Amino acid sequence: MELEHLPLVQGKGKYVDDIKVESLYLGMIRSPYPRARIVRILRPEKARFFFTNVDLPAYLPIVAPKEAKVVRMPVFAESVVNFVGQPVAAVVANSPEEVEDLIEETNVEYEELEPSTELIDPKIEIHAGVSKNISFKTKVKGGNQNEFSHADIEVEREITMERVVANPMETKGILAYYDGMLRVFVSAQTVFRIRRELSQVLNIPPEKIEVNVPDVGGGFGNKVPLHAEYAITAFAAIKTGKPVKWIETRTEHLNNPTQGKGVYAKVKLYGRRTGEIIGFKGTVINDLGAYNYTINTTTASFIASLITGPYQVKAVEIDAISVFTNRPPTGPYRGAGRPEAALIHESLIEDFAEEVKMDSIQVRRINVIKGPYNTPTGLSIDRAGYQEVLETAGEVLRSRGGAIAFFSEQTRGLPGESAKIRLKGDEVEVIVGSRNHGQGHATVFRKLVSQVLGIPEAKVKVRPANSPDLKDGIGSFGSRSVIAGGSAVIEASLKLREKIGELSVEEAFKRLGPIDIEVFKEVPDIFSPGAHVTEVEVDPETCIPRVKYYFAVDDIGKVINFDDAKGQVIGGVIQGISEVLWEWARYDKNGNPQFSSIADEGVPTPVEVPEVLSKFVEFPSSLPHGARGIGEGGTIGGMVATFIALEKKTKKKFKRIPILPEDICL
Repeated sequence: MELEHLPLVQGKGKYVDDIKVESLYLGMIRSPYPRARIVRILRPEKARFFFTNVDLPAYLPIVAPKEAKVVRMPVFAESVVNFVGQPVAAVVANSPEEVEDLIEETNVEYEELEPSTELIDPKIEIHAGVSKNISFKTKVKGGNQNEFSHADIEVEREITMERVVANPMETKGILAYYDGMLRVFVSAQTVFRIRRELSQVLNIPPEKIEVNVPDVGGGFGNKVPLHAEYAITAFAAIKTGKPVKWIETRTEHLNNPTQGKGVYAKVKLYGRRTGEIIGFKGTVINDLGAYNYTINTTTASFIASLITGPYQVKAVEIDAISVFTNRPPTGPYRGAGRPEAALIHESLIEDFAEEVKMDSIQVRRINVIKGPYNTPTGLSIDRAGYQEVLETAGEVLRSRGGAIAFFSEQTRGLPGESAKIRLKGDEVEVIVGSRNHGQGHATVFRKLVSQVLGIPEAKVKVRPANSPDLKDGIGSFGSRSVIAGGSAVIEASLKLREKIGELSVEEAFKRLGPIDIEVFKEVPDIFSPGAHVTEVEVDPETCIPRVKYYFAVDDIGKVINFDDAKGQVIGGVIQGISEVLWEWARYDKNGNPQFSSIADEGVPTPVEVPEVLSKFVEFPSSLPHGARGIGEGGTIGGMVATFIALEKKTKKKFKRIPILPEDICL
């Protein structure tokens, strides 16, 4: 076990709630309705501090195309609430128990309104002026459209991918205080984004905000953006003049933004009887939830851009549509569009192979990317081990049976990452803009610095940045930490080596004194191919499926730390399997949640989790370390391979994930 993991598994980590200072505590009054008008809010008599939209009439930042009809999420609900759990008011008190009492004593009078949860032709308009609740509609189109007319065969799939909840071990939390500077300790994946978005929401210059991130107990994309409660807690600290802490309960977390998936797809594959794929046409719709939030406006178009997967095709035409519903806003969840795209193209590949009466491996072999490739949707795919991955997994499939999923994981390098290297005696300290939340960054970065400077790894100290440490930084998401953060660490190390010449680190410190070098290294997006094989069985009496065998083959470029890379694959695979067999953030037709615990939502226990075997193909990337991203490949393969394996086992074509026992046997 790596040294950086040991304190965490021993219970010695320090998370936001472990920071013990004399503070006030904040709690939220939330909407119990999917859609309702707020008639009046009655403040509890004993409440010393009580906040609503009147006090903080602000909106959460988003990224959206100019053409979108944008409805940003208010920090506090305005005159109407639009999902169960939406913040309406906040109370601040001396203890968590007092907070709970004040929440109970707060009386909010509502007038219920008819909600909308339909993605296609909804009858209710949620936001005035947004026809059919469509926030954004675009056509992802490219290649030679005339090629579609040359198709011998068309196969079509219609699939709904239900919502899931990102369930890290640690829920969200923040401790904030104000002394002329707003200082926050927050559970987050992005230090500098949190600072920037707090500045926007609270109208405070960023140089007057200090963001610190202690240990983080997981994120899965849920802790990338600024959340309403973070802004409210910071605002409360300013108004009260005292430290204020908010720790999300698990019940709150289950219905809070952001949830994952919520995608409907109806797509055709066009091909020839020779096994050649011509292209894809169809529609992808994503459920935004009640508001545009973080990057959810472009979820459907991102899925559409990835629809070609690891295949060379001639044309694509996908209508990508983002629709408002009276449910919590969706957002990035581990994979964030990549698993959805892979499920579409891989289920279609299997159907196409059946139609042309050809082995599905052979169909993939005919169409696999064979070198650098620009897709019809505008992606530039770098050279990688596509054929090696496919053939390695194909051998496993031939010997074991089951099903295969072949995919290409886009790993986010853009725009790059920051790093600082500091000469301190006979050691160097490295500070990185990426944020560890369980991945083992320090072990990898330590090794990279050691290789460049020629010093023992024990002489390299690594820590993630807080906002005072660097000019700027990006963070950890999209499988980017090694490809972007690692490249920045190497760049900083090379500049230090250039500065000290042939001197040893210790001698350089004696002659030159302390040296600080900070860099921002620009890094492109790159791709990591994978092919996963799995076999499932179904209990004939209960119709409950189980994964009995799983083998993952991934090209992650040059492997820097095998154990941590394997851990990323295993964890991702289990999450992917879980989305097919168990997890579902289920809402009724009116937008009311039908789950109130992790058990209800469907997170697996160790009893259900299979052994995951893993093998790496090392086709080096063009980056300085030669590595590729690995954080989301397991989630892609786990979801898609399990879905296809269940179809093969049951000889059924499913239209939804999760696949329930009644779907299998009825």
